[in-house]
Amino acid sequence: MKAVRLAGAVLTLLVLAACAQPAPQVAAASDADVAAVARIVASLDSCAQSGIPDDVMSRLTDDIVVLGADQPAIVGKAAVREFYQGLCGMLRFDVHHAPIETHAVGDLVVARVESGGTATPRAGGPAMPVSNKYLMLFRRQADGSLKFWRVAVNTNAPPSPPPAAPTR
Repeated sequence: MKAVRLAGAVLTLLVLAACAQPAPQVAAASDADVAAVARIVASLDSCAQSGIPDDVMSRLTDDIVVLGADQPAIVGKAAVREFYQGLCGMLRFDVHHAPIETHAVGDLVVARVESGGTATPRAGGPAMPVSNKYLMLFRRQADGSLKFWRVAVNTNAPPSPPPAAPTR
């Protein structure tokens, strides 16, 4: 009976191994994908300056997820539009985004991006420096184009020091 169970387990493993597809390999992105990522990332600059997210919205998948530091995930196009309209309603941005490296993995293109510039409160006040890093995942669409699918962003600014201990 043990031999039958062992044979069944081995047969199951062999069938699973035969059906498994090889994992997609990470490769340098094509020149076309690198250029597409640069165009898409540049659309963030014009959106930030104008405060109008329409061009960027057309470059998002419907199931977009944006992961920002110290905040809940922003899920879906409507939530992303609401977030950026609120942010651009409070601040005027003069920023530049630049892809640092771009790779392809199956139908995904992954880019490491940095941005820098300033954000100025619309209600008045001094400009504040902006320096961020991103990991952007673009999903290839049926027509071959790329759209934002997942975005993680974090600041390059050092963390604030902890509050001073109370004195007694």
